[in-house]
Amino acid sequence: MPRIGLIIAFLLLLPGCAPHSSLIIQPSNELSIEVPSDMFSSVKVRDGELLFLKNNRIIGFVKSDEIPNTASSDTASDASIALFESAAQGSSKPAWIESIPDAQAFGVVQGDFRTIFIVPDGSAQSLITFQGPTEGSDSVRINGVKLFE
Repeated sequence: MPRIGLIIAFLLLLPGCAPHSSLIIQPSNELSIEVPSDMFSSVKVRDGELLFLKNNRIIGFVKSDEIPNTASSDTASDASIALFESAAQGSSKPAWIESIPDAQAFGVVQGDFRTIFIVPDGSAQSLITFQGPTEGSDSVRINGVKLFE
């Protein structure tokens, strides 16, 4: 009888301990973005972007671009500051994301969506952009660090 009780207790606790699955994207050697799989139902590649879809509707993306000439710099820090200052000219004010190792990043929230701009420390000419719903993007990890605790 005690065995049956232990088995039942184990089975009840098991779903709570199950790891959450996620998609790990590595747009550059210095950067990985971990997106929880409950944030999307499928992914699609189009024109160099990885699109996140939920019920056949685009809800976000990850893409890699070269930093525009107007923000180009010799260091990732200087390039990200120039991009931040440019974003600050818009109606939604950006906020720095301080805790990401090996990268400079800031985010902007517009309506129900959050856009995160990332410049890897080892690549001052590379800009990685992530966009997703504000609700799910708080569980995104960049270089192993959860963005918003």
